[in-house]
Amino acid sequence: MGTFLGFDPGGIGAFGWAILAGEQLPLCLVGRGIADHAQGAFNAAMKSADKSSIKAVGIDAPLYWSAEGDRRADQIVRKAITKLGSSGGTVNAVNSLQGACLVQGMLIALMCREALAPGTPISEAHPKALLWLLGEANAEHHPKEIEMSVLKKYVVGNGIEDASEHERDATLGAVTAFAAIAQLPGWEDLYQVEAEKASTKTLFVPPPMYWMPLNTLRKN
Repeated sequence: MGTFLGFDPGGIGAFGWAILAGEQLPLCLVGRGIADHAQGAFNAAMKSADKSSIKAVGIDAPLYWSAEGDRRADQIVRKAITKLGSSGGTVNAVNSLQGACLVQGMLIALMCREALAPGTPISEAHPKALLWLLGEANAEHHPKEIEMSVLKKYVVGNGIEDASEHERDATLGAVTAFAAIAQLPGWEDLYQVEAEKASTKTLFVPPPMYWMPLNTLRKN
């Protein structure tokens, strides 16, 4: 059985973390919580997870940048969810994001890279856009209104009924991590699309990933 970590970086009282376990969807929620910063979220997750079983990590924050500003990945996701009825505003350009998300996201990624087995995949995640792409969000039910208790196709277990939005987003980050390992049909790694640009830079070796279920939509 594999274990998958998810993190939703934020400020004080707004840094969600989650641990999922399993070999297929739905995965089982085995831990979740809220921390004040990257170190607190990392320590809590490591205390609750078997480190040797962690297969991948999903983080709701940018893990790479483009010298031209707006990333191709963001343009692709923004266009896809706009077609589904979203305003597209949830997918902001990296240059317009608040500092807590940017800095805390990179910090938790570095902590995971240092603590976990070499080569453990770390995927960027975008939970709110993911809800649109999975068909869970629509014009009548925006991501902010969707509680984790209705996402039983993806996660089951004790504690999903009263999970906060930050914990839900961290859980969807862990689902993204699972998708990267399982190579789920319809998902693709948007980092590979971005990496075609010579100016794309990354701080990681191996580089990060950015898995999203976009293959089907992009063919339409």
